Amino acid sequence: MILQLFGSLGILLYGMQLMSDGIQKSAGQSLHKVLGLMTSNRIFAVLTGMLITMIIQSSGATTVMVVSFVNAGLITLPQSIGVIFGANIGTTITAWIVALFGFNFKISALAIPFFGLGFFLTFFKKLKKQNLGEAFMGFGLLFLGLDFLSKVIPTVNADNIGFLSALTGNGVLSIVIGVIAGIILTVLLHSSSASTAIIITMSYNGILPWEFSAAMVLGSNIGSTIDAVLAAIG
Repeated sequence: MILQLFGSLGILLYGMQLMSDGIQKSAGQSLHKVLGLMTSNRIFAVLTGMLITMIIQSSGATTVMVVSFVNAGLITLPQSIGVIFGANIGTTITAWIVALFGFNFKISALAIPFFGLGFFLTFFKKLKKQNLGEAFMGFGLLFLGLDFLSKVIPTVNADNIGFLSALTGNGVLSIVIGVIAGIILTVLLHSSSASTAIIITMSYNGILPWEFSAAMVLGSNIGSTIDAVLAAIG
């Protein structure tokens, strides 16, 4: 079960990375120009951060890009803050995808066609759509990973998640522990989207109560700021 869990998580993370890389390669220069043009207004800066993160599926990538722009003097610190706020809002789109679509129909029904389409786009070099193909393949793997994850999680029982059960039902203390657990999980996985997907799946299968799950999701969004911290150190 543990090996299946790691395998499912590996497919999920690799899918997200492939999709993010593909979209960034195919629209990299455009994203840079948009980011420079739309940060003059604070509201536009937040919306820009949201939009870019929803497209490339990585608040870390957006944040690191913004930090490098500030370092290069292309945008100011106040402008960058708006974009980073937006990035942390935009990263929740994965949670919405999982919550709205992940459990209502067979996820693999979407995964295989998307992966197939992406493969053919990368296979036929004359189309010059290799980057877009990578993004489609990543999207397919993302859904496939979620599908495998949803099948693996229900095999978890009260005996092998006793440590999690012991953390719940203690009022405010459980909420605080949930937030800390969410932070640690996201720092280790380096992806709030992946950790949120896992948390929602566990909650859906009745392994975690929704209050504890909500606390862990809050923690995961705090943990995702590690990319900004690491990028700012230099």
